[in-house]
Amino acid sequence: MTSDGEQDAQVLVALKHEPDKSPDTLMKLCGYDPSYFELVSGEYKVYEQHSKAAGTVPQYAIHVKVRPRLGITTDELAAVLNEKVKPLPIKHQINSHAPVVGRSLVIPLFDLHFGITKLAQLMPILAQLKAIFERQYYNQVVIELGGDTLHSDYIEKTQTARNTQLDHVNTVQAWRDAKQFIGSVIEMASRRTTLVSLFAVPGNHDADTQWAFVDGLADRYPNISAHNTTDYRQAFQIGHVGILLAHGDVALKKLPMLFANEYPQIWSGTTWREVHYGHFHHEVTDDENGVILRQMGTPKPADGYEKKNGYTMAHHILQVYEYSDQRLELTYTLGGDKVA
Repeated sequence: MTSDGEQDAQVLVALKHEPDKSPDTLMKLCGYDPSYFELVSGEYKVYEQHSKAAGTVPQYAIHVKVRPRLGITTDELAAVLNEKVKPLPIKHQINSHAPVVGRSLVIPLFDLHFGITKLAQLMPILAQLKAIFERQYYNQVVIELGGDTLHSDYIEKTQTARNTQLDHVNTVQAWRDAKQFIGSVIEMASRRTTLVSLFAVPGNHDADTQWAFVDGLADRYPNISAHNTTDYRQAFQIGHVGILLAHGDVALKKLPMLFANEYPQIWSGTTWREVHYGHFHHEVTDDENGVILRQMGTPKPADGYEKKNGYTMAHHILQVYEYSDQRLELTYTLGGDKVA
């Protein structure tokens, strides 16, 4: 056993059928209760044992590494979601010193990975965003949640939606931080425009948990127009500007044509078209036959996987876009390279 409670176990068992490779099955075969332990790594090898009585029987040599759970239960997470949950109608502030401009602000929030990212690390970004809002009022504000808002798709274990094992995070604190950060963005936006929209698409880390999270935001902030989905893509329109939103992990090269085929009304009604996606944690902008592709970065700090593989050189920033009725007019860069 290591200092943090990790344990190794190896067993040899005879089974009639090959076991599934789920963490719970591997732990149970090695004598660990999944209610109290989570899988760090696991594997098995197959050997054949021959006998006159039983014939050929497969023998499975199973090796697991486990660690104790932190005790996060479904009830505890429900308590976090219900903390002070009440509708928060926010009054539009009237300030004669701030001009009203015929523009809209789009705030892309991709790959925040709360659990790895802490609220304190994003406070400078909230301050920068507040300064942008104090300059003027907007026709509308659109908040994009582009997936992987939360690092884990589970409560009692830290895995992606496809069951990839991740560095462990405190799920309860991740939900608290996400709720406070995105809630602050919604509240700031609601004071500087009468129309706040939130569009969300799932990521490969949090396909289920983000949907539940956004559903809670819609209840908490009845003044916003929330567009929550389990589909891979969503699109919206600002005047003659059309934007397709995707996480970026699937169908990446097809996104411009998918925009035209899946949202023909928005496509035909716009002259400035963009695709916003993330997933790769660094910024890239390209123009593909008149469709601007914006690969969004993230302010999240590097996790263990990124440090191991050297994915640590991207800028820890996010960008906010100001559009007129016809086109992109301004880009604001928030954050910086120092993420403590």
